[in-house]
Amino acid sequence: MKKLPPPKTPTVAIARVLRGLGLTQGRGCDFRVEGECRNGERIGTYVLTLSRNADETIAAHADEIERLVQEAGFTFRVSVRYPSGTRPMTRVANYGSPVRETPPVPEPPATAPEPQEPPAAEPEHEPAPAELPPAGSVASKFLEGARERAGEKQQVQALGWSDRQAYLVASAATAALSYDRNGVLRDRPRPGWPGIPVDEARLGPLVKAGLLVITEPFGPGYKRVSITADGRDSLFLWRRYQPSPAVKDRKTEREPLRPLIGGEEATRRGRAFAEDQRKREVQREATYAAMDEPHEWEDRDERLWKVWATVQDITYRLGRPRPRGWVPTPEEIAEHRLDPDAVAELRAEASHPAPKPELPKTSRVRPLELPPLPAAPDEAEQLDLFGEAA
Repeated sequence: MKKLPPPKTPTVAIARVLRGLGLTQGRGCDFRVEGECRNGERIGTYVLTLSRNADETIAAHADEIERLVQEAGFTFRVSVRYPSGTRPMTRVANYGSPVRETPPVPEPPATAPEPQEPPAAEPEHEPAPAELPPAGSVASKFLEGARERAGEKQQVQALGWSDRQAYLVASAATAALSYDRNGVLRDRPRPGWPGIPVDEARLGPLVKAGLLVITEPFGPGYKRVSITADGRDSLFLWRRYQPSPAVKDRKTEREPLRPLIGGEEATRRGRAFAEDQRKREVQREATYAAMDEPHEWEDRDERLWKVWATVQDITYRLGRPRPRGWVPTPEEIAEHRLDPDAVAELRAEASHPAPKPELPKTSRVRPLELPPLPAAPDEAEQLDLFGEAA
C-alpha cells in the first residue's frame, strides 16, 4: 500500500491515529469526527465515540493519541471520566481543557471470618502428570484410532441427512440415477428397468453441498447423477456409524445441507471466504484513504471563506458561498491584516480552481462462484466400496 502524505487538517490527523488503533470510522462504526460550531462559527474539531470499544480504547491509549497527533503537527486533548462505575467516558477535541480521572477502585468483597486452621498434616504427594505412550506402541495406536473415530462421528452428525437423502446418495453411488429422453430424473435400481420418477428439487441441497454432481459421462444426450469424492466419503461414514436420520418433510428436504467437514468442498469454501474478506479489507482501506481528500478540501474552503467573510464583514454563513476566483486587494489585506498564507491559497485557487473531490464509487464485492466438484471415478463405485461396514 502506498505511503500516505502527512495530514493537512486536524480532522484527517485524528482520524488516522484512531484508525491506527483498530477503530472503525463512519456511521454504525466506532467513531466519527465532527466540527463544533457556536454562533454559526466553527471553534474546533472533536471525536464522537459510538461504541464502548471506542471509549475503552481511547482511555487506554490517551497519552499515545496526544503524542501521535502532536507528531503530525496538531494538538488534541483526551479527557477521560468515570461517571458510572468503571466504564470510561472519553472526549477527544482540539479545544477546551482536558480532564483525567482515575478509574474507581472496586470494593473488595466481604470476606467471611477465617476458619481455624486444622493441625498441619503430612504433605501428600501430588500424582505425576500422565505421560503419553511411546509412538508405535499398542496404546499409542489405540489413542490415535479413538481420536480418528471421534472426528468421524462428528462428521457424520453434521451431515443431517434424512432417510430419503441417504438413499439418493447411495443410488448415485451405484449410477442408478439418470435422466430419460424427456429430461425426467429416474431411479433405476437395475439396468433395463423403466425406473421410478424422482423429484429433481430434492437433489439441489446435495449438489450444492458438493456431494453429488450432474454429469454426461458418455457425451451429450445422456445425463446422470454421479457422486463426488466428498459424497463417497460421507456415504461410507454414514453406513459405518449408522446415525439416526433427521426427520424431514418435503419442504425441509430442500433446505441447504452442510458439506462434509474437512472435505474438499468445505476446504475450498473456506479459501473462497478468506479471499472475499481480503478483497473487502482492501476496498475498505482504499475508501478510508479516499475520504481524506474531501475532508481536506472542506477544511480549506472553510478557512478561505472566513477570510472573505472578514473582508465583507459577514458573521454568519447561512448559505452564503465564497465567490470563486475572489482575491483580496492589497488595501483589504492591509486593512484587515489577513494571513499571508491564506492570501496565497486564495491566489492559487483563483488561478487553478479545484472542485470538491468525490469519493470513488465502490462496486459490490461479489462472492466467488465455485464450479461443481468432479465426479468420483466409476471404478471406485464398481468395486463396491460402499458395502455395509462390519
